[in-house]
Amino acid sequence: GLGPSLKPEALRDKPLESLVATIHAGRPGTPMPPWHRFLSEAEARWIVEQLISGFPH
Repeated sequence: GLGPSLKPEALRDKPLESLVATIHAGRPGTPMPPWHRFLSEAEARWIVEQLISGFPH
């Protein structure tokens, strides 16, 4: 309930690069923190790809 849905149908229309940037750099002024200290950009991309594919089932 804190953020938007992460279901595949909610992410499908969003640009992949934008989703990766949101995870990696966060969103100032929102509860979404940056994860760049813990994840590489490639790891953030992997997370986005997994979410778009429907993981977890």
